[in-house]
Amino acid sequence: MDQSNPYEAKRRALEEKFMGGTNDDAQQPGTEGVHHLVLISSDLDATISFYTQVLNMRLVKVVENRDDPTSTHIFLDMGGGNMMAFFDFPEHGDAPVVRGIGAMHHVALKASPAQYKALFQRLKARGVDYSLHGTEEAGSVYLRDPDNALIEVTCR
Repeated sequence: MDQSNPYEAKRRALEEKFMGGTNDDAQQPGTEGVHHLVLISSDLDATISFYTQVLNMRLVKVVENRDDPTSTHIFLDMGGGNMMAFFDFPEHGDAPVVRGIGAMHHVALKASPAQYKALFQRLKARGVDYSLHGTEEAGSVYLRDPDNALIEVTCR
């Protein structure tokens, strides 16, 4: 292992082990992509407002969570045939998640140049804090939803 940078050596070892194959069948994904991602919301009204007004998603479904009849399951169309969903758990308290192994770090969404530019207009109009990596024409913008979930919108 590279003694000067063991992290880089580990990255190279992972690439060699898992990306070095030549079998075309091994390269084919076993799924068709994301149907929906599910996060937990402490306040569905605030969540729906944020995702529809700031990220311009559309609420498409509101149903009972089949695993917990006190919980509501909402679906938002995030484009590209993909959905973002949320549960609330009103009977389970509102303790925030602690970042750790198995937790999701952030959700990264892609945007066209026109969508990306329009996002900045909405962020500024609503006074939403964000961090920009790149420019308002291309790069990534990071923001937090009402429950502090980190959302990235990227435009390349």
